[in-house]
Amino acid sequence: MSNPKVTGLRSAEFRVPDIKVATRFYEFNWGLEVAAEEGNTVYLRGTGKDHHALALSEGGDKKLLAVNLAADDKAAVDGLYEKAKGFGASVEAPKELRGPAGGYGFIFHDLDGRQYRISSDLAEHEEKPSAKDRPTKISHVVLNSPDREAQSSQFIDLLGFKLTDRTGYMDFIRCSTDHHAIAYTTIDRPTLNHVAFEMPSHDALMFGAGRMKQTGYPTEWGVGRHGPGNNIFAYFVDPNGYVIEYTAEVQQVDDNYKVGMPEDWVRPAELKGDNWGFADGASDRMRAHTA
Repeated sequence: MSNPKVTGLRSAEFRVPDIKVATRFYEFNWGLEVAAEEGNTVYLRGTGKDHHALALSEGGDKKLLAVNLAADDKAAVDGLYEKAKGFGASVEAPKELRGPAGGYGFIFHDLDGRQYRISSDLAEHEEKPSAKDRPTKISHVVLNSPDREAQSSQFIDLLGFKLTDRTGYMDFIRCSTDHHAIAYTTIDRPTLNHVAFEMPSHDALMFGAGRMKQTGYPTEWGVGRHGPGNNIFAYFVDPNGYVIEYTAEVQQVDDNYKVGMPEDWVRPAELKGDNWGFADGASDRMRAHTA
């Protein structure tokens, strides 16, 4: 394949100390559904067709284990592997994947050593009707990086991502029509910032946020509307300290989109929390868990 590309974001994998507690939270508070269980791992899905949006593995303190990305077919997987290997990236050879979703893929490590799995031919579910208060899929993952521009460039050069917008502190990169699948923010440690899950509407986001509030999980930032991406947001902190976001109305872009630079994203002081001027800044608790 002459120009293989990553074509989507599949899921994220979290390590948790107590799988039962974590699973219960993501089912009954967050609104995902158990798709499969295998060994010490539970796979949770949204209402969309993807086999799972989140995998929880028991075994220790909070850690992002992997981010899973999609390729169209085995030829694309092989082509991406050869391209990444040719650029000198840290990769593990493609193979048939274990786990209930199956598939074929390889492991890729970014400049900070984080693990991504690029795969094709995974099992899918029949898509369910959109629910009034449940996520459809994983929307994006935001990662902290000491050198966000170099990290973004690696994904653009090796995996076919495109830069959508660059602010004074974040790079937003895409692999589909969604404004971004991955974003890198300038924090001097290679840690997880947050993971976002897409709600089918503004109304659904509010219903989900209401359920979280009524079950003891206050909004840590939001409800508001972002600048880059134009998406509505509400952020929370789960029982293990992972920052998670409900998002809706993510901007759809194509190759005609003009890439925004920092000067394009200077927001008036009175709108520092969001584009509506409604949301205050992120809570101290959220900031502590995104650093």
